[in-house]
Formats: sequence, structure tokens, C-alpha cells
Amino acid sequence: MKTNLKPLEKVIETASQIMAEMEERAFEDERFSELSMRQMLYLNTIIRMGHPTFSDLARELKVSKPSVTANVGSLIKKGYVAKVQDNEDLRSFHIITTQKALDFDELHQNVHKNLANHLAAQLNTEEIKHLGELLTKAFNGLK
Repeated sequence: MKTNLKPLEKVIETASQIMAEMEERAFEDERFSELSMRQMLYLNTIIRMGHPTFSDLARELKVSKPSVTANVGSLIKKGYVAKVQDNEDLRSFHIITTQKALDFDELHQNVHKNLANHLAAQLNTEEIKHLGELLTKAFNGLK
């Protein structure tokens, strides 16, 4: 028996569209309008990783080190990150976030909180718990 995935595909499509619209509205903030989607991906990954080296970031994003160097260079010029030499391995540099990056992250996290609050307003406590468990199970292994 083949399962009809159309309803699930529609839910995923709708969720993607809602997230994209919410993020687009949030990032209309002129402070962050200069960032491309790729730069946002890099910045979110750097924030999540803490203070990665260029090699760490390349490995995490599964891209070449020259690609990381170019994209991080752009983020440095825009004031989102800085590079700091490792105290122990002087050949290595860490990417650190600036206040501008932390402001970006706060705005980005608010988008997620707003969507979670919207979902929570539509569901009761048990449904919220169950949805969380189902989504955790469904997304396990994707990242």
C-alpha cells in the first residue's frame, strides 16, 4: 500500500512559505538588508558554532575553504564578524561575531519564536507536546 504524501507535501510547502515570508518581513530592517541568503546561512552557522576556524566552517557547510574565505571576508567588510588569530596555532584564525551579528541573531530568533507562538495558539498543551515529539522524530538525522 502506497502512502499518499500530498497532504504532507502541502503542509511542508505552506510552512516553508510562511517562514520565508516571516523572515523576509523581519529582514526588511534596513540594518540587515545588505545580507544575501548565502551570507545569512554563513552567519547563522558561525553563530551556532561559536567561534569556528575557517576550516571548521568549511567542514560544517561542506564547502571549500576558499569559498569560506570569500564569504567570511564579505561578512567582515559588512561588520558582522571578525577574525582573530588562535593563540596556540598561529596559522589558524577563529571567526568571532560582532554586536551587529548578535542583533541579527536576535531578530532571526524572534521569527522562530513568533511562528512557535502562532502554532501554540492554535493547539492545546497536549497537541503542542505531541507535535514537538513528532517533528523531532521526523527531523531526526536530517542535520
